[in-house]
Amino acid sequence: MARAERDSVPEGMRAVDGGRRDLVVRYRIRETGLYGEAPYVDEWKPLPPRLHSTGTLHRTVHLGAFAIAAREVTHGEYADFLAATGYRPTRVERFEAGRGPADRPVTHVDLADARAYAAWAGARLPTEDEWQVAAEAGLLLRSEPPVWELTESEHTDGRTRFVIVKGGAGFRAEGSDWYFDGGPQPPEVSVKLLVAGAGLTRSSNVGFRCAVDLRGTP
Repeated sequence: MARAERDSVPEGMRAVDGGRRDLVVRYRIRETGLYGEAPYVDEWKPLPPRLHSTGTLHRTVHLGAFAIAAREVTHGEYADFLAATGYRPTRVERFEAGRGPADRPVTHVDLADARAYAAWAGARLPTEDEWQVAAEAGLLLRSEPPVWELTESEHTDGRTRFVIVKGGAGFRAEGSDWYFDGGPQPPEVSVKLLVAGAGLTRSSNVGFRCAVDLRGTP
């Protein structure tokens, strides 16, 4: 992850002090876990009730001082980026960023689309830990209905790439425990989103916000 450093807090962002944080992370137990760990196969064939229950992780992290945008990047802001750069993704399927209401959070972006905007803006995406710390401190404003927010926390299990998304969305899929979790979620909830090709990661319920490092911190 490239560092996006600033000497002062940019307009529209909120500062967060660096240091150690003890975080509680909650997630739905799936057949591949949260970060790629897989439960013993006999536990989920046939499926027991525990498979879709809530898991809890206790994580100690060390963060440098950073600033995070109070609000999500909007369609209007993304349209400005497109006009200034001529950006066009390699795969354009489901790419509708910048076409929605100018004051609404931009959606239909994948991780590469979000990173491209952030780099143009002299920023980056927040990590899952930064997002959680800022949200728990009450620093993040969220639009209604909310959208899931991409983070810079990308992982691989050796077969697939996935990114942790935070915050929840207004949309709720009904009818199966296997559907992606819906509804607004508290800051400690983390969900893994597969980084798929052909635009399949792009969704009307996924957006992002930006962050920067504050210079002079580790």
